[in-house]
Order: sequence, then structure tokens, then C-alpha cells
Amino acid sequence: MKASRHIGFALLVLFALLLYVSTLYNTVISAWAFLIAFTVFFAGAIATMVKVYRVEVRGQPRIEVASTSSRMVFLATVAGSLITYLIHYGLDAISVSAPAVIASGLVGVLAYFFVRKLAVPAYCGSFVGMSSPLVFQILPFALATVFAAALFVLAQKLFDGYGGKLGTIAMSGALIPTVLTRMDFSHFTDIASPYTPSQQLLIVAFSALAAVGTFSLNHRLKTGPVFSSGAVGLIGGVMLPLLVAGTIGVTYAVVIIGASFVGMSGLNRFKDEVAMFVAGTLFGLIFIFSAPFFNGAGGKLGTIAFVSTLSVYGVKMALDRIYAKTEQSC
Repeated sequence: MKASRHIGFALLVLFALLLYVSTLYNTVISAWAFLIAFTVFFAGAIATMVKVYRVEVRGQPRIEVASTSSRMVFLATVAGSLITYLIHYGLDAISVSAPAVIASGLVGVLAYFFVRKLAVPAYCGSFVGMSSPLVFQILPFALATVFAAALFVLAQKLFDGYGGKLGTIAMSGALIPTVLTRMDFSHFTDIASPYTPSQQLLIVAFSALAAVGTFSLNHRLKTGPVFSSGAVGLIGGVMLPLLVAGTIGVTYAVVIIGASFVGMSGLNRFKDEVAMFVAGTLFGLIFIFSAPFFNGAGGKLGTIAFVSTLSVYGVKMALDRIYAKTEQSC
């Protein structure tokens, strides 16, 4: 159906913009110094969305949502979500630090080795499985899984090469049930930023390093996006809570796997690690200023990665055009 592509595009854009606008709002009330930079990058994200609509939505053939391949990716997304949620719940029950990060990273690595052709939808499903059991109990989790799997089918041909797309699909699926079941997110922080200045610096540093490291693994060593992100997330999820005491160690692990989604971007969008460094840095800043919003919903990290890559790509397009005009005038 041709309409399915429009539905997939609209839902991804809606939830990406919802998170970005929330971040801008928090910046206005807590950190004016970052507002101009965020606004510029926000304009870049809008420009990229417009380009994707023109090229990938209007200019491409319809998606066969009832095909065998679509059914397979639907089931793989569901399986990835269920397996991750069970691992997440089990690790949480025995008080393992960063259970969601370890569960998702593990599923990504295992999917790469055992179901490589379906590793991408399985990894997408794992982000739904990262949802907090405090918020997503059986019914809302089941609804989130089904919605995310359906959205993956609708959006599978869209935003190709932009890191974080999978997480945005997961967050979209996770947030739709909040309207239906009136879920409560009050278990989590409601302050502008729960991090000290030194912690904020480390969050940004870890974000940039994880994005660059994942991109390098993905493209320089040819390990592929799913394995690269899963391995980086798994290592971060295991090591950082051991190296850094307290909840902030878990936070750094969360940052590592989230920024690794930035590094899943394709060479068709970003040619080198410089752009990944910028996008990873932006991820860290958005992570800090989006702290009060949508916590506990699987896919939030991927959505931050998504708006970061869209933003940097849009700014890059603008700079390329300015450079081209300058060259012509010379």
C-alpha cells in the first residue's frame, strides 16, 4: 500500500519531533547557552525529514505489507522484543547492573551470529524489550511489541542509513500504548538535569567515543551495524557499572549503547568519523537535556540517536550547498 509508507514516515517523524521539542523546551528553561545550537540542529533535522519525504516517500514504489518477507520481519521484531524483555527482567530480578543494556547488546550479538538476515528487525525489537518493567507490564508491553513490529514493516524502506531509526520505531511502538493504558512515568526523574557538570562532560565524551567506535567497527572492520552496536553496548553494559560505582555507572553504560546507535549510520549518509564525532556529541547533549522525558520507554535512546543523525546530516547538507556556491562564485 502506498499509504503505508506515509503512515510509517508520519509516525517516525512525530515521535522524533516530540522528543526534540521536549528537549528544546527543557533547554529554554534550564540552559539558554545551548538553545541556539539546538535550534540550528533542529532546523537541520527538519531539512533532512523534508528530503526523505520527497525522495523516499513520494518517489518510491509501494510497500507490500502482506508479503512473506514483511511477515518474517514482523515476527523477528516480536521475537527480539520478547527475548530481550525476558533477559532484562531476569537480570533485573537478580540485581545485575544495567540489565536493559546487557540484554539488548546480547540479543544484537546473538542475532548477528544466528539469524543474520533478520538481525536488523530482531535488534529493533530488542529496544522495545529495554522498556522498564516498572512501567511496561504484560499488557502495555505486548501492545508496544505489536505496534513496533507493525511500524517496522511500514517504515522498513524509509530513512535508510540514518542511525537511530530502529530505536525511533521502538519508542513509537512503546509510547502508543501510553495513550491506551494511561501508563505512569512518575517513577523517574522530573528535574531539568540530574547530572553534575563533571558527569555531563563524561556523558558527552562517552557518547562521542561510542559513536565513532561503532562507526569504525561497522565500516572499517566490516562487522555490520547490528554486531558493532551490540558489541559496544554489551561491553559498556558489563564494564562501566563495574568501573564506576553508583547509578552513574549504569547511566554511562546506557549512554554507550545509545550513542552506538548513531554509529550504525551508513556510508551513504556519513563518509567518515568526523561527522560521527559531531553526531555523538550532539547525542550526549540531547541525552542530558531530555532527561525528564519518556524515561522507561524502550527506544528513547535510539530516538535521541535518530534526531542527532538527522540534525547533523541536515546541517551538513546546508554547509555543502554554501561551499558549492562559494566555489562557483570564485
